[in-house]
Order: sequence, then structure tokens, then C-alpha cells
Amino acid sequence: MRFDTVLAATDVPTLQAEVAALRRPARRLARGLTALRGGSAQPRQFQVVVDERDQSWTFDRQGDHHRDQYAEGVLHSVDGPVEVGFARSGAVAPPVRLLTPELLLLWGSPGSFAPILVQRIHGHWLLVTFEHERDPADRVTVVVDERDGVAHRSYDTTEITVLTEVRVMDDDEPVPPRPRFSRLREWPVLEY
Repeated sequence: MRFDTVLAATDVPTLQAEVAALRRPARRLARGLTALRGGSAQPRQFQVVVDERDQSWTFDRQGDHHRDQYAEGVLHSVDGPVEVGFARSGAVAPPVRLLTPELLLLWGSPGSFAPILVQRIHGHWLLVTFEHERDPADRVTVVVDERDGVAHRSYDTTEITVLTEVRVMDDDEPVPPRPRFSRLREWPVLEY
């Protein structure tokens, strides 16, 4: 991985592969929260389970009365079932893609976020900055942990997403039931 170097759109496939290679395929459970930039709304908590091996996931968000899920090529959301590929399935639940950051929509078209800069911060964290090709002031950042290959934070133009817990699940461990989210008292302490 090339650090502290502005990477062009032609470097994107290599960088995506390098990010994917940081992670071994497994079943992961993550919890976190999303907040609109500017603090105009209360942060919303979520829980997600992604199994890369069988390309499935479940997603629960605070305030939603349904569970979004994807399995066997079918996305089940509030809009009903629809056939879609795994790489595109996370569109209804963006935090799903943090567990497979090489599938984020930022990597070139249609997002058109290139050039890209990768910097190592505080030992094992990778700060990936995406610059919009038409407006260099329009930037999105993602923070990937080199130890697990997961994007633990995403700062885009409208929303901030933070994972507060990530763990590999046992193969025989059942998918947790829909969580009861407790009231969020304060923003989590972010440590690098």
C-alpha cells in the first residue's frame, strides 16, 4: 500500500484489493451509530451482521420497525424483496459496507471520488481520504483498522458513521435478535 502519495483513479483497483486483503472472510457483528453532520438530529444506533463467506447480512437501525437482510442474492427491505448482487446490496444499509470497505461507493464511478490519499495514523489505523474529481473541497474520509480490515469510521458530506463494537462471530453462533437500543447519553470516545 502506498502511503502519503496522491493516488489517481487508475490506482483504485489495486488499492481496493489491498484493503480487501487486510481482512479474512468471516462472520462479523458490529454495532455503532450514525449522525447527520451539524448535529441537527439525534444519532441513530445500529447493529449489523455480515458474513462474507456466504455473502449475507442483517441490519437493524434504531427507530426502524423492520430488519433489512440480504441472503442468497435477494435483498429484503421495507420495499419488499429484490434480486441484487452482494456488492450492491448495502445501498439500503450503508453501515454494512464498512465491514467490507472495498465495496464502498467511493471507489470511482459513479461516486467519482479520486484522487485518493492513504495515511497511517497512530500505528495501525489507515486514514483514507477521497477527493471528488470535480471539486477538491468535497472530501470523504474513512478510517480502516489494518488489524481487521474493517472501516471503523466514515465521515462523508452529510453523515458520520462510527463503529463502537466489532467482533468475529463463531460459526455456530446465531444471528442476534433485533436489539433494544438504549438511549444514547453521549457520543462515544474515539480512540486511535
